[in-house]
Amino acid sequence: MERRKKYEVRMHFIMAVCGGFFGGYAIFGRMAVFGSAQTANLIELMGDILGRNAGEALLRILALVIYVGAMIIFSILAKKTAVNLRYLAILLEMLTAALIGFFPKEMNPIVALYPVFFATSFQWCVFKGADGYACSTIFSTNNVKQTVLSFTDYFLTEKKKEKEREQDLKKGKFFGGTLLCFHAGVAIAYIALQLFGLRSAWACILLLMAGLWMTEMEEGVLRTWMAKITRAVFPA
Repeated sequence: MERRKKYEVRMHFIMAVCGGFFGGYAIFGRMAVFGSAQTANLIELMGDILGRNAGEALLRILALVIYVGAMIIFSILAKKTAVNLRYLAILLEMLTAALIGFFPKEMNPIVALYPVFFATSFQWCVFKGADGYACSTIFSTNNVKQTVLSFTDYFLTEKKKEKEREQDLKKGKFFGGTLLCFHAGVAIAYIALQLFGLRSAWACILLLMAGLWMTEMEEGVLRTWMAKITRAVFPA
């Protein structure tokens, strides 16, 4: 149980780095369009609907449909299949990173981030937290809140309430660690964009490979498949 908990926390932090990378790549590389959430997209959509840009409104509506569609697909797969969704989420993000690296600079930034809208939405559903905490790996607003409140409560709680203070400190470290990992991913994206341009999306594949390796070490799904294939091809 303890080993499983440690694995989930480590995977959470790795996916937070990847979430930060996709967020940074979108903001710095695609005209500040944030492809990991819908708040800005829906605000922009309202402006477009009210007369700013009717054509772009359709593009933003489709971005919303893609984002929501990923959630629906996750729910169907989680309830109706035995697919290991951790592997699927990582592979989807690898495919996304590979694909968007080929998109030209002149491409509409909203359309260029359609794969990111899908992949990060799916990631949010699969990697929704760890160690008993609900915590996003693709954006930071609530993580900032929880970090600040947890550390504030830790310092305000009387020292004689040791257990309560320990819980506050643990929670603060978890959410704070998530913030650090997320913004480490943002920093990696920024530096990679300066060095390699939009093709720097491929750098995220290396981060995702680390997550895939860790998942395989814990879950062993690929090893099981290989063993079955080996027995089928080379029966005893």
